[in-house]
Amino acid sequence: MANRPTSNPIEIRLTPAQRNHYFRRTGMFLRSISLPPAQLKRLSVVAVKAGSEALPISRSAVRQVLEPKPSSEQGGDPFVVEVALTPEQREQIGRATGNVFASLRIGPHDFPVTYHETWDDATPVRIGRTMVIKPAGKPYETSDADRIIELPAGDGSGQGVFGTGRHPTTRLSLILLEGYVESGDRVLDLGTGSGILAVAAAKLGAGEVLALDTEAAAVAFAQEVVSLNGLAYVVEVGQGSVESAAPPYEVVVANIFPNAIIELAPKLATTVRRGGVLITSGSVVARAEETADAVCAAGFGLEQRRPQDDWVGMAFRKP
Repeated sequence: MANRPTSNPIEIRLTPAQRNHYFRRTGMFLRSISLPPAQLKRLSVVAVKAGSEALPISRSAVRQVLEPKPSSEQGGDPFVVEVALTPEQREQIGRATGNVFASLRIGPHDFPVTYHETWDDATPVRIGRTMVIKPAGKPYETSDADRIIELPAGDGSGQGVFGTGRHPTTRLSLILLEGYVESGDRVLDLGTGSGILAVAAAKLGAGEVLALDTEAAAVAFAQEVVSLNGLAYVVEVGQGSVESAAPPYEVVVANIFPNAIIELAPKLATTVRRGGVLITSGSVVARAEETADAVCAAGFGLEQRRPQDDWVGMAFRKP
């Protein structure tokens, strides 16, 4: 990480130990993070844990988390990257920006955080009773009951697409989908990301699935995943939010920020069919009650609450 002109980003490269630590925390293989110095200058310092016992080789670690409280600047949940810096990294960032940061706080609409995902070291992962997510082309001994979801193998394109099946929010969504999707259901996947949840719904028997995301990169990647799994005849992928949907749906799954769930709750109430289910899983424990209250106020009843690590997945029934 060299001292560069302020017009260029600062790139933080990760050691193998750091990448492994990041993968255990987030389910993503990360090689580097690029951050424009101009953005760093106006960001707040956030207290973070400097290092980890899980890293005997290096005390610096990188992890992606979701901020529990809304950002006053952005008016919504920020996308946060926390970087525990070594003394050398602190010095280099300080020279480049005039500030020393214990962590880096990034709003979702300022600029993309670039990263490169790789499946080179990834192994198939089983989720719930029947779901198996695996890199395409990797061998896996399956049973007749397994529902295999394949993701493109090799290096990713750095598009920032979320949802490899290893993050708790994706796992919770998959487990809840497995319990609620029935044959022939119409399903809406709101904030589809990588498209895993839409593909899962189709493999669970849904007759029609609409996968929506506001980010063009996510839409393109989700289309690739749907095609790879041979489900383009069931799953339609499009750019947009709930306004682009064609209700009613038996199941709506929304693995998105709690602020978005709270804001969209009244619209979601008109999107889910009577007797249908809304699944949410993007909330940290600290905001689960607030999220549930907003959804219930819109006319749903909380039917199931499943915690995993610091995250909560919930299923709501529309009476």
